Amino acid sequence: MKYRKNRKMGRTTAHRFATLRNLSTSLIENESVKTTISKAKELVKFVSKIITKAKKGGLSRQRQVARDIKSPTAMAKLFGPLAERFKTRPGGYTRIYKLGRRISDGSKMAIVKLVE
Repeated sequence: MKYRKNRKMGRTTAHRFATLRNLSTSLIENESVKTTISKAKELVKFVSKIITKAKKGGLSRQRQVARDIKSPTAMAKLFGPLAERFKTRPGGYTRIYKLGRRISDGSKMAIVKLVE
């Protein structure tokens, strides 16, 4: 069995990163997002790196995070209340709740939430 680092999700590299950036922005702003399981698993890896940078703070890390998070409200929330909430937490900022299958195409669905 061949191990792959990332799921390609049937997209080109640019489209895949755009999808992850949009999902992570929605997750930060709303604190939960409903998506497919494969996207959810990739989103958890992507957003945990962003939250870790936000926890450490500083201007250079704000600029690094701003490459992926374009929304000013999401940036303010990330470096404000979310950074304080996760200050003492060593990782595991999100949780995946599995739902049933989607009616239209049968895809496995999940909800990704930020941990309290």
